[in-house]
Amino acid sequence: MAIKKNQDTAIENFLDKNSKKYGIPKVALKALKDFGIFDARVLSVLTESEIAAIPNVSEKTAVALVRAADDNFRGPLFQKAADQSQRLLQKRKFFTTGSANLDELLGGGMPTSAIIEINGEYRTGKTQTCLTCSVTAQLPEEQGGLGRPVIYIDTENSFQAQHIQEIGNRFKIDSDNLLSNLFVVQAEQLRYLNQAIDRLPGYVQALDPGLIVIDSLMAPFRTEFHQLNLLAVRQKKLGRLIGLLKRIAIAFNTTVIFTNQVMANIGPSGKFIPVIATGGHVVAHASDIRIFMKKLKGNQRRAKIDDCAWLPNEQTEYFITKWGIADDENPTEKDIEVDIQIEQEPEAVESPLMDGLNEATEFQTEKVKSTKSKSKAKKATPETEAKEPIDETIIDNPLLDLEENLVTIEENEQKAEAQTKQKTKPKSARKKSKVPA
Repeated sequence: MAIKKNQDTAIENFLDKNSKKYGIPKVALKALKDFGIFDARVLSVLTESEIAAIPNVSEKTAVALVRAADDNFRGPLFQKAADQSQRLLQKRKFFTTGSANLDELLGGGMPTSAIIEINGEYRTGKTQTCLTCSVTAQLPEEQGGLGRPVIYIDTENSFQAQHIQEIGNRFKIDSDNLLSNLFVVQAEQLRYLNQAIDRLPGYVQALDPGLIVIDSLMAPFRTEFHQLNLLAVRQKKLGRLIGLLKRIAIAFNTTVIFTNQVMANIGPSGKFIPVIATGGHVVAHASDIRIFMKKLKGNQRRAKIDDCAWLPNEQTEYFITKWGIADDENPTEKDIEVDIQIEQEPEAVESPLMDGLNEATEFQTEKVKSTKSKSKAKKATPETEAKEPIDETIIDNPLLDLEENLVTIEENEQKAEAQTKQKTKPKSARKKSKVPA
């Protein structure tokens, strides 16, 4: 396997730059290379005791190597919050999950330098999400990916290369390139998983993967540590594994996704929860983002963020398809239909019928306005003219015109009735004069 040398992090350049400052002997270079360390970032992944166990490397040299790696790749131990935030923003990248709804829930997609746990019952979309992300992580950055290889550790024998190719066809990725950049480990037993984790730092520095998937993390542990008296041993091994994954994610700016199984919640509880994730507090505290997935009607699923330091506990919905997870049940067919509609959409054509309708509408509007102005002129009196003028910018409303006409008719009827009474009123008799003639 060819080693992808990064000149900025190559072990030779790293030791030449830091050997005098940190007191690292020259014999350390050969010892590290013989052990298989070619990238200095691996020194941030391993612990001091693990480095001191390398032949021809003393404990003093191991402490100096770890300190030099931390100062070069992690920044100063004490730093301002603004500097730490800026450093993380410059380093962290996001890639799409294949679902715009899930991307929005995660704040822009799957983040690098983070561990994401996906738990839920069977057939909720955990494996489908991992398979889709294994394809999208290989997309170029301008298409929402990372442009980097993927390591997939399968502990449930659920990986199918044919299904990966179907998802790749959706994103128009060549099948040969897709499968050649995807490295699969079959680890249905715990010993295979331990071997894969022990060799993982070597593969990481050789491949520089953008995504590491473990589907699922707890399957071999639940099979081999089923006795209650072995619980402490299981949690210790589990904590060591997750700690190594977390250091790899930070040192190599990689995304780590692992799925987790659930178990029935038996016993008294203040809040009824039918199922809970396995692994206990060791797994719960290790993940940066914890997503719970649930089955809905048909192929529809729901994802909810149970725990994250920077994201709210919100939820979204998506679908499981043969092309991976998506916002629609037929994502590829929908895209084709949209393209056809856009290409076949007719241009607007001038029509004499539309001209006639527009002219008739304008004429009717002018007629209504002229009728309204005449009715207002008839109602005007010296008293109303003396008052403050009324704003003429009144919205045309047929109901208002009808009301004005009714008022006018009522006033005319009252005037006519008054005139009729005045004509028919009898004349009063003339009084006789009391003065004699």
